[in-house]
Amino acid sequence: MNIASTIGRIAAVLATVSALTALVGVAQAGTSKPPSMSKAEYRALMLRSEALNQKYGLGPQRAVPQRMTAAEYRALMLRSEALNQKYGLGKQKAAALTSQPTSSTRGFAWGAVGIGAAVMFGLALLASGFFVRRRLLATLRGLTPYRTS
Repeated sequence: MNIASTIGRIAAVLATVSALTALVGVAQAGTSKPPSMSKAEYRALMLRSEALNQKYGLGPQRAVPQRMTAAEYRALMLRSEALNQKYGLGKQKAAALTSQPTSSTRGFAWGAVGIGAAVMFGLALLASGFFVRRRLLATLRGLTPYRTS
């Protein structure tokens, strides 16, 4: 077995390991509860978050816009819901498209950062494997891989 095929196999194994690492990161990013929290702690955190969202008018229960009265805002919401139902838009379509609750999409997605880092690490390993292979092949053939001027 020659060295070039060995390096090629090593690069393929490293690319496979990188892809599997990225898939594990995707699977772990799907769970919203941190592993160090108990169910009771996580439930308390979610209840507190929802209460703060209601207090400060964040999330789906937004406060009435400043230039509208409560009655005008209610009329606008009723009209919007009726048009959404008529044309099949809004909550019905959004519920069919997303399977996650909206509260899990808030905050910084550390799982996505891990996935991106794993993919970039895999690409760096793959690129370095190809670079080493090219350099080794050129050395074995008695050629210099780069011109020196």
